Amino acid sequence: MPTYFNDYEIAAKKIIAHVGKKIVLGVPIGIGKPIGLLNAFYRLALDDKEISLTILTGLTLARPIIHNQLEKKFLEPLLNRILGNYEDPLYEKARVLDQLPDNVHVIEFYLSPGKFLKNKSVQQNYVNSNYTNVVRDTLNYSINVIAQQVTYSKLFPNHYSLSCNTDLFQETVKELVKQEKPIAIVAEINLNLPLMVNDALVEANIFTDVIDTKRYRSLFSIPRPELSMQDHLIGLYSSSLIKDGSCLQIGIGKLGDAVTDAIIIRQKNNILYQSILKELSATKKFNVINEIGSLELFTEGLYASTEMLSEGYMNLINENILKKRVYDHIGLQKLLNEKKITENITPEILDILLENKLINHQLTVDDVGFLQKFGIFQSDINFANGFIILPTGEEFSANLTSVDSKNTLIKKCMGSVLKSGKIIHAGFFLGSNNFYQYLRGLSLEELQRIDMTSIARTNSLLWSDELLTLQRQNSRFINTTMMVTLTGSIISDGLKNWQEVSGVGGQFDFANMAQQLSLARFVINCHSTRTHQNKTYSNVLWDYPNLTLPRHLRDIIVTEYGIADCRSKTDAEIIQAILNITDSRFQNDLLKKAKKYGKLATDYEIPRQFQNNYPEALNPIIHELQRNGYGKPYPFGTDLTEEELMIKQALLFLKNLSKIKLTIIACISMIYFFNDKKFEKYLIRMQLLKPSTIRDYFYKNLLKFVINKQLNKC
Repeated sequence: MPTYFNDYEIAAKKIIAHVGKKIVLGVPIGIGKPIGLLNAFYRLALDDKEISLTILTGLTLARPIIHNQLEKKFLEPLLNRILGNYEDPLYEKARVLDQLPDNVHVIEFYLSPGKFLKNKSVQQNYVNSNYTNVVRDTLNYSINVIAQQVTYSKLFPNHYSLSCNTDLFQETVKELVKQEKPIAIVAEINLNLPLMVNDALVEANIFTDVIDTKRYRSLFSIPRPELSMQDHLIGLYSSSLIKDGSCLQIGIGKLGDAVTDAIIIRQKNNILYQSILKELSATKKFNVINEIGSLELFTEGLYASTEMLSEGYMNLINENILKKRVYDHIGLQKLLNEKKITENITPEILDILLENKLINHQLTVDDVGFLQKFGIFQSDINFANGFIILPTGEEFSANLTSVDSKNTLIKKCMGSVLKSGKIIHAGFFLGSNNFYQYLRGLSLEELQRIDMTSIARTNSLLWSDELLTLQRQNSRFINTTMMVTLTGSIISDGLKNWQEVSGVGGQFDFANMAQQLSLARFVINCHSTRTHQNKTYSNVLWDYPNLTLPRHLRDIIVTEYGIADCRSKTDAEIIQAILNITDSRFQNDLLKKAKKYGKLATDYEIPRQFQNNYPEALNPIIHELQRNGYGKPYPFGTDLTEEELMIKQALLFLKNLSKIKLTIIACISMIYFFNDKKFEKYLIRMQLLKPSTIRDYFYKNLLKFVINKQLNKC
């Protein structure tokens, strides 16, 4: 039985007394971190230098430390509104400022993207690990405490829900309890977590300690991102590779949302969707769409198996696209795949099950349990001594060789539709407040369709090769990258100087799985270019030293200019295909390098139809989408107000200026005089309507000048 606490510090002291002053603490990625307990350990370590605290985790979420005062005026009210009373981990602020005490160490396998490029301590304490190897790699540090936030419901007595983080917990606990040393397995209650069921439910006595202060903090919320023209076009191309009935994996962020939006356009306005792709000459230019994809409606629907459950999946559920159920039974799933049965139960199903040896003619306890679990038999019947017992007390033989018994079974025992099917398997979730509220509002029946489960299941085939292969038909694993090489290597997590931007996460796992599963494909989305301080760079490179995925795992690459099918191709064919989807401002330099190093024939020329890969050539496509109500910057809404959206654009404009241009703009703004009335709502939001300092007066004029430029563009 666990020990119960209502105070974090008391719990932390008790755990230290049990495991010793050397604490190696494993906590989950994202929002499942037990921050109350973490902060209690941190404070105790600050006060007692004999305590050694090592925290093993990934993706620590905290309010940013804002140094720019103009940005602070914008962000602080926004963060307070979005994050509520979310409690930041104390170690994170110290880590960002490079002020962690000597007796506290933080080791992460996945970093907040781009946050720690200049932080030596974080760079040195990053573990490069595939998601499926994280349990092994963290146990190597001799974890003796594992802790995470959980929730509960009276519907499931003596159980807790792991909610947002089922990814690594049970695998880690399974290995941890084998060790012959004092350990602690800690639950921190937060009833703001959405209750998730199925594999997320664990028995209460798995924990050694449970902390419930009755004061529940807000969850960290990720605002929905703004989508660009590039994003929407990449989403359109990627969506054309998805067949009806497929297994889908997409991630969080701009390109994940863009793919989701394109899938919804395909379903809700298929005529527009096909006309846009026709205007892009998509099926003529990129035959891979005809070979493995589709532009048609989703009638059977999609099933999702993903490491991360994101808000995009909820939008696909709401549009009745994500609706295909899979079943955790090899024989049953095989019959469904072969179309020998459907989810609607008919009398013939018993003969089909008998023919395929899934049940016996004389039904056994196991047979009846199987039939009830999947809804083929009603749940309220009983079985004993070879007889079926109805709720009325009526009994009859369970021998299917008897025509009378069989007819009675069909008449009085059969269900109407299959049960226990799942439309999503996922390892963790993270998103906006609306997303969390959506999950909290699901009925138990709706929750049963979503299985928060282990990464060992979502990111590999080792959990059950045969079953997962049957469930993941025509899988499309759609991921995002920063850059690609011309020979198909992928650069997703690090820079050429080996500084870590984020982490490998599950990208290798999905690329590898796509190689193993028949008819599966791994799709990498990549902007063809990026812009920094008004200078544009190509994201398609000749080579790069720091690769996330080597070229032997190459598959499909998608940019806003189209699709490169790289699987099972020669180097020359791959280079030609990727050049075809490269921004034309950079094609010639890359073409020359390929010829210089003998990878392309000296007389090779890029086909004329691919020589107009310029942003302005794509504008008519986006305008057509927007005229029909699609292609919006925020297709699924935003947490920002109308005023905040305008201010955001103004601040981004300033941030992207070089120092010289910023100085010029600042000087010009001081000699322009605009009436406050036009800008009143923006100035009120930024607390600059009546500036009380010279700095605020300067900010006011600068903001008015830039917003005026933005308004004149509209």
